[in-house]
Amino acid sequence: MNRIAFIAPYTKLATLAREICAETYPDVKVFEGLLDEGLDCAQQIAAEGCQVIISRGGTASLIQENLNLPVVEVKVTGYDILHTLSDLIGKNKTIGVIGYHNVVRGCRAISQMLQIKSLELLTLNSTESPDWQAAQARLHKKLLQTPVDILVGDTLVISKLNLNVPEVRLIVSGAESIYEAIEEARRIARVQTEEKKSSEQLRTILHFIHDGVVAIDDSGNITVMNPAAETIFNSNAAQAIGKSITQFITNSKLPDILISGKAELDQLQSTPSGMIVTSKIPIKVNGKVEGAVATFQETGRIQKTEQKIRLTLHAKGLFAKYSFSDIMAWDYEMKRTIDKARRYALTDGTVLIQAESGCGKELFAQSIHQESSRSSGPFVAVNCSALPPQLLESELFGYVAGAFTGARKEGKPGLVELAHGGTLFLDEIGDMELGLQARLLRVLGERQVMRLGSDHWMPVDIRVIAATHVPLKQKAFEGLFRMDLFYRLNVLTIAIPPLRQRVADIYPLSNYFLSLFAEKYGRTAIELPPEAHDALIRYPWPGNVRELRNTMERLVLTYEETGNSMDILLDFLKELDTDSVRLPAANDLPAPAVIAGHSQSAVSMKAMKHQLAIDTLKACGGNKSKAAKQLGITRYTLDRLLK
Repeated sequence: MNRIAFIAPYTKLATLAREICAETYPDVKVFEGLLDEGLDCAQQIAAEGCQVIISRGGTASLIQENLNLPVVEVKVTGYDILHTLSDLIGKNKTIGVIGYHNVVRGCRAISQMLQIKSLELLTLNSTESPDWQAAQARLHKKLLQTPVDILVGDTLVISKLNLNVPEVRLIVSGAESIYEAIEEARRIARVQTEEKKSSEQLRTILHFIHDGVVAIDDSGNITVMNPAAETIFNSNAAQAIGKSITQFITNSKLPDILISGKAELDQLQSTPSGMIVTSKIPIKVNGKVEGAVATFQETGRIQKTEQKIRLTLHAKGLFAKYSFSDIMAWDYEMKRTIDKARRYALTDGTVLIQAESGCGKELFAQSIHQESSRSSGPFVAVNCSALPPQLLESELFGYVAGAFTGARKEGKPGLVELAHGGTLFLDEIGDMELGLQARLLRVLGERQVMRLGSDHWMPVDIRVIAATHVPLKQKAFEGLFRMDLFYRLNVLTIAIPPLRQRVADIYPLSNYFLSLFAEKYGRTAIELPPEAHDALIRYPWPGNVRELRNTMERLVLTYEETGNSMDILLDFLKELDTDSVRLPAANDLPAPAVIAGHSQSAVSMKAMKHQLAIDTLKACGGNKSKAAKQLGITRYTLDRLLK
């Protein structure tokens, strides 16, 4: 159905309107009907979805009285009256004017301008339904007193009254009036469409939003209550609209906003159905409070949403992918260590894992997380030695907008926040600088975190697992690590034995890695000869399982060149053992070792690393940067090895 309909009360107007619409306004449909016929037509097209009706005179008034639709009246303009009276210029004719105020005023002004004698015989009030019988009597009386030559009026008046005069002229609307009326109708239709669109958007938002929304006017009466609010307050919107909010929300503080004019955000409120979080803001028009609106969130829904966020973090990689089943062990002590870690997983206490590099500290941390009650939450790993202190601080604790130059304008949550509901794994905790240790202490003790640039603490629910390859207690006694932080971490301890002490694991792990990489690279499967066993267990494996894995991968990739796995393995071990270090054999008894010309017995790994650092530094002429680069370590680590 057309949005706009034109109902003309007489044929000439209908014809002119059709010509104009056919040329300029094809979306406007023209009908013809006077008074009741026009009303019947309007009722029918309104039922079909018409938005705006255009008509004239009494027909327009009748439609407006009986239909709840905007009606645009084709106004009688000065041009229309001028067109009707122009041929009377210079003629000794008296005109009588009958009609509504606008017609009478217009005729008076035009007749004076044209110097035509006019009489106001009958003026009708456009806001009231005329008493036509009384109007007929008044007109008849005036005509007897003052006869006229020509009677001028609009369609309604002329059609309703018995006019006994020589000539009757109908004021006909011209094209200008029709154009003006249609443009006004189109403007109203556009506004209606926009209002309907906005109203439907608001209705959809209020209907589907999870938050409860309640609005009141300046008297405290409810004007809006969405379905979520109905559920929260066990109310019915149809019954609540127009009534005081205190009848439906007994402890509502929303009326207070009408007085204070100030917003209150994120306030906890008790309801019969439980705790909710509410925010209230005033509605101001031209600086005056005309109402208020409040949103309500059920704490249970907030918690569910938070859980979904945690699942999203899983999709971003903040999750554990390894479990205890991925840790292969044949060695008795290693099995005992795994059993201890399994028991720790059932608790929520802080865990400190101590082991040399390459022993699988994160593997244990992920496994503990996977077997804990937090397994569905995020697993966030941080290497404390991989980042400079300033960057590590912002990564750990996050920052608010504008906290420092280069910060994101919207701020950023830290890894501690992202670990909420799950596990925070702090790898190489022993390398964290003292200033950061103080901030971390608050996280461990109070389970609270403050972003950089912020002034308030945020509670976090996390389990902390820390790992280190250095003797943390010794560092604490030396003043290189906070003693209070050490005791916070040293609750549940796990010491993963190095590979050289797990003799039973070396040969099976070697064969496992050989099989793994042969399948990965599509190479021939390799079986180590029995004599390889002694060679493997005599090498110290300072890189532990990581080094063993890399060695077996290298063996698989180069095996087909010679076909002799034992020769290749011995060459690899010889290359790795660049200083001809002889290490403990299978019986764990130390064998003599030569480190850069220095004979030692019972050489410890720490002593070997220390001596290697000294010899490398000497070879580099005392240049620590060059020595660190040659060893593949940082200057900080080199300084530590030299102590």
